[in-house]
This record gives sequence, structure tokens and C-alpha cells, in this order.
Amino acid sequence: MPRPPSTVRGASAPVSDDKIGEIVDAVIDAAPECVRKRVLLPAIDWALVPPHKVSLLVSSLDQARLPLPRWLAKPLLLAGHTLSSAARDALPGALAVLSRLNDAAGEPDEREALAASLEGLAYASDIDADTAVALVRRLLALSWDDEALRFALAQAHSAPQALRLAGGAFERHLADLPRLRIRMSGSSTTRVLADALHPAFGVEGWRTEISESSFGGVIGDLLSPPDDVDALVVLLDTDGLLATDWRREVQDVERIAAERVDMLGQALQVFSSQAAVPLLINTLPVPSRPTVGLLDRRHGAGLRRIVDSLNARILDAAAASARVIVVDADQALSGLAARDHVDPKLWYYGRIGYSHEATQCFARAFAEAWRIVQRGPVKVLAVDFDNTLWGGIYGDDGVDGLACGEDFPGNAFQALQQECLRLKAQGLLLVALSKNEAGALDAFEQHPGMVLKADDFAAHAVNWQPKADNLRRIAADLNLGLDSVLFLDDSPHEREAMRRLVPEVTVPEMPDDPAERPGWLRRLSATWPARLTAEDASRPAVYAARRAAQELQARAASFEDYLSALEQRLALSFVSERTVARTAQMHQRTNQFNLTTVRLGEADISALAADPTRGFALLGQVSDRFGDHGLVVAATVDIDGAEATIRTLLMSCRVIGREVERAFVGALVGELASRGVARVRGIYVPTAKNGMVRDFYQSCGFSPTGGEGSGTVWTFAIGDTEPPGSTYVTTSWER
Repeated sequence: MPRPPSTVRGASAPVSDDKIGEIVDAVIDAAPECVRKRVLLPAIDWALVPPHKVSLLVSSLDQARLPLPRWLAKPLLLAGHTLSSAARDALPGALAVLSRLNDAAGEPDEREALAASLEGLAYASDIDADTAVALVRRLLALSWDDEALRFALAQAHSAPQALRLAGGAFERHLADLPRLRIRMSGSSTTRVLADALHPAFGVEGWRTEISESSFGGVIGDLLSPPDDVDALVVLLDTDGLLATDWRREVQDVERIAAERVDMLGQALQVFSSQAAVPLLINTLPVPSRPTVGLLDRRHGAGLRRIVDSLNARILDAAAASARVIVVDADQALSGLAARDHVDPKLWYYGRIGYSHEATQCFARAFAEAWRIVQRGPVKVLAVDFDNTLWGGIYGDDGVDGLACGEDFPGNAFQALQQECLRLKAQGLLLVALSKNEAGALDAFEQHPGMVLKADDFAAHAVNWQPKADNLRRIAADLNLGLDSVLFLDDSPHEREAMRRLVPEVTVPEMPDDPAERPGWLRRLSATWPARLTAEDASRPAVYAARRAAQELQARAASFEDYLSALEQRLALSFVSERTVARTAQMHQRTNQFNLTTVRLGEADISALAADPTRGFALLGQVSDRFGDHGLVVAATVDIDGAEATIRTLLMSCRVIGREVERAFVGALVGELASRGVARVRGIYVPTAKNGMVRDFYQSCGFSPTGGEGSGTVWTFAIGDTEPPGSTYVTTSWER
């Protein structure tokens, strides 16, 4: 005979429904005392308790003047119950929204009323997995599939169960994403990771098609790189790569380990020289099970020593080639204890190198790395003042009352300012964005604890205007897209307003505790560079020079006077080993002044530079009276006898409109003439962002000669037409 349902979890013997009802009624009658002692109530399965009895429970607590504790409110809401507005208002955001959803009937006006709360909630980082799943389940029950999917995508890393729950909507979402073909290889079984990559890359905006190599086929794939995919993903694990036969002499163990390290290092070199696709590969995590105990890092047969050596070879390969993208295993797995990185049963059962949790972490890390490489980090950090960069309110507390110094909480705000300086040193532009009196900017000079200074900011808007409007203006002044901006503000209302009014801007949820913020900002992958060049570090100084030039232009009587006063210098050079990384970076990031938007990588540019008879890659470094703008203009040219084709021509927005581009093309034409070229072809391929260069070749004296695909072809006949140039730019060569 089937056992009757029980509303008390853990009951071991059959109990009649009537008896259970009496027990629940008695607990509800004694609710105030049960809450005070935190007994009995946690044992009840509230999904089986009717709503009117839950109302009696809440009413009983109200009469006793006891607030509904969070530990009780959560199971009530997860079970589908609703709470009074007074009880709901005392709850954190996620549970308050869940209560409103439990009470909703799916009407359009309810959906509109909850839209803002749901949008803001998606960015919260403190929602536990159970609550996230309940929210998605309720949204789907209301047929609010779009809201369910957006929330599930935003919470996918912390609550993957929620994304699985929204499976149907997620698959429809994936169908509209760009395709990414991945070859999956590894030192052990890769099937589990291949399955996890599908949703992980979907969250980042790609629909994956994954083919797997044979078991342990990593060396073969590196030596013979696939050419029919968009990326090769390699998962390395310690047991599969560094298994040891301890019957051998210790010297043999050391020798074999060294040979395996060399084999991988050499295979990575071959890949870098031959591959046409990027490689995403992980380092090995710190081993939690040493082979030589305390000596593990010093002894030749120590596992930690071998792991360190192998990881060094991987990092060396990445330093030598931008095609090798390394996922740091220790960073990817930092949320797990080392002993949880592997699951012995999975290894012995199916040669699966990592635990389920670790595999999920690796999937997220690989997808995140791909997003960083493809889209790059943000370029601008726009940051608030009050209770963000310092503690307190400038207008209320004055400079002396602001918390920023050696003592808590001032030291936490000071540490966040140090993090801002770190990001500036890596090329991010700092922008001050504060609703405040104009004098608030002076606090950085007047307060002795401030690490940041006013001139650290590339731009500022300190006024009472809406921050969204101020940011739009600043982005236009800097000639940068709003999608390159990261906005930090302690106010949930300002964050929500920025998300709604300027959805292109990245607006993360900051921790409430100032002590958590410095470490949180370091972990924020939107700021992580894929590769750093000397120009990245100098970018803030470059924009300072650009701002000074703009001020000069505002004072000049005419545009010609402004150009003359700039004293511009263009230094031309062919791409070298030192500059190839910057050249590739420009090809990946430049969109506006880019005639073809062909995204050449380091290997493509290096191959062209290595054979002068085939063509060349030319760079231009610009400086003026205010400073050095760095390497800002580049072109690659193919030469075929007396004819040359400008394959790519692009320039940073920093110096657009100052005739640098004309001087550069004139020097390029002159170089081609010295090599016996008579005709130079240029191609313009229109995109959504490069309309500003539609007529560039015509302005330089090129003539239209037809079309090529979606583009137009322009030709310059050397000797028949005067090469372009500029009287306002002095050119020189560095050969």
C-alpha cells in the first residue's frame, strides 16, 4: 500500500494525513516560539502546506511583533507561496521578486511592472542557485520566456541548473548566434568538457559545433593543426599527461618527464608556425597529491617541479605567438579546493581528468578567454566618487570628512583607487562620472589619502546632469564606442539607470562591502587583456596629448592654423618582431578608419614581413608638440611585379582628420615606386562602422576601376598623378 504524503521531512514511519495536519497546525500555532528557537519550522515541507495556513503563520508572527526571518521566508517562497507586502519589503531583492512572481497571474501590466526589477536582478551576484532556479521556473510558468532566458544567461555561471531549466528557450537563442567550429583535443577523455562547452560558449554569444580528436590525441593535433575549424581547444590533465612508471629508476623517471615536457613544447612551436587558427590551452593546476612530499618542488621526480616546467613551456609558447591563448588552471579553479579538482572514480572509470565541478570551471574559462580575445577588454573605466572612490559624501562631509587613508574603511577605498591605477597602467582610460559639486574633483589633490589625482582621468563629468547623458558625451569626445565602457557606481539606482538608458555599457554589480571591491575588480574579466603591448601602457598619456590638441584646436583661428601649430611628425618603419603584436592588435580592434576590415593575425603579418619580394607591412608612429601618440597607422601590401595591392589600411581614431593618413599613403606610394611598382590598387569594403573612409582613396588621387565582391577597387598610376601628402606632417623613415 503506498505511503501517504508527509509534510514533515525525514519522517521514517507512515503517518496519517490527519495526524500530520494536526502537527503542522500545532507548529503554526506555536510559530513565534519556534522562530525564536529555530526549531520544527525548518523540518516542514511547505510545498504541501495550503496557502491559508502559511497566511496564519505570517499573521501569528506579526501579532508577536516578530519579523519573518530569511531562513523561513526562503523555503516558503521556493515552495510557491506569497508573502504580504510588509514581509516582502524586508527581504533581499531576489526573494522579494520571487514573492511578487508567485503572486502574479501573467498579465501584461504585471510583466511591465516587474520588468525593471527582473533586469536589475539579473546582474546580482549574491543569488543562490536554489533561488535562481525557482525564479526561472516561475517565469517559465508565466510564459515569460524572454525574461527567464535573460535571467538564466546572466546567472549561468553561478547557477547552471537555471540555464538547463530554460533549455528550450536557450536552444532557440543559440540558433541565432554566430557559429563557432571547435576541435576538442586533450591528454585524456574530452567528452565531458565538450558537452560543457556548448552552454558556456552560448552564454558568451557563440553557437558551437564541436568535433573531438581521438583519445589522448593532443600532440597529433598540435603537430598537424586542423584547418577546417575556427579554434582548437586543448584540455591537459596531470594524470593523463604525466603518468609515471615507478618501477623505473628515479633517473629514468626524471628523463621521461623532461622528454614529455620537451615534446609538448616542440609541438606548440610547430603549431605556432603552421596553424591558421587560434589554440586555447590550459596550464596544469597545482597538484594536491605530491610525489616527493616536502621535496616535490625541488626533486627532479617531484610532480610539482614537473608541472612547473611544463607550464613554463606553455607560457613561453603564448609569449612567442598570439595564436596560443592560455587559460590559467589555478585561476580557473580558484573557487574549488585543490582536492576537488579531480574525482578518482571518474578517472578510473572513464579516464576523465577532472571532477564535474572542475570541468564546468574550465568550460567557463575557455569561453571567457575566447570572448576576451575576440572582443577585447573594455577601454574605459567610468567611476563614481562618493562611497565608491572614497567613503562619505563630498557635499555633506567636506574634504576632511572623506574616508580614504590607512585606517578602515578608508584603506579599502584607497585600495580600490590603486586598482584603478593598475588598470590605467594596462591601458584603460579613467573617466570621472559623479553627481556632485564641481569642486569634488579637487578632493584628489586636497585629501592626503587619495592615491588617484585629477590628471589621472582622461575625461570627467562632475555635475548634476544624468550620468547616462554625460557618458554619451564623453564617449563621443574620446571617439570610443559605448560598448567599450565599464561603469562602477555604488548606487543600485545609478547602475539600473545606466543599464536601461545606455545598454551598450558594461554595468556589473559592485559588492556592498568596500573591503570586497578591490579583489572583485581584479576578478572582473571584462578588464582582462588578452595581450599587452607598449602602446597599451602609454594609451592614457596618448589621450592626454589628444585632449591638449583638442584644446589647441578650440583656440586656433582656423583649421590650417591648428594643423600648423601641432608640429606633427610621422615616423615610418617596416613591421619588426618588436612591433608585430601591436600591428596585429590594431588589425583586430580598428573599425572606423579601416578600408577592408581584414583581421590579420601575428602569423599573417610576420609571414608578409619575412619576404620583402612578396610585399611588406608598414607602420606609422605619430607625435606632435603635446606628446607621442604611438603606432597608430598601418598597412599591408602585396606586390606582384609592377602591380601592388593595399591589402589592409587602417588608422587609430586618435589622429583622424589631421592629414596623417594622406602623408602615410604618400610615403607608401613612394616606397612602392622605389621598388618598381607602376600601379597601386586599393580596395574599400563597406561595413556598418567604416563609412567615414568611403571616399578616402578618391581624396588621395586614386581612380575607380570597378568592383570586387562587395567592395570597390581604386587604382593609383605612379608617375601619372601626384602622390598624396601633407604640408602639415613631417615624415621620416626608420629603416
